[in-house]
Amino acid sequence: MLDEAAEGRWFVRRTPDSAPEALVERFGTGYRLTAWSLDAGEAESLGVHTAAHLAETAWWRHRDLDGGRDDG
Repeated sequence: MLDEAAEGRWFVRRTPDSAPEALVERFGTGYRLTAWSLDAGEAESLGVHTAAHLAETAWWRHRDLDGGRDDG
């Protein structure tokens, strides 16, 4: 799900109560997808997409290809 953090910024979360897994930001005429990390040095850029919901879809596909995560 996309959870609006600020104008032009959304967290990607599994559920409303779960921790953010990725960040979608309005970027020029697109939406930049970044793997979420509290440490900016560990953030992983995952491309620019044409819509916020497409960036979210790309996150779940990336997560599936990466073997997923066990968030509990």
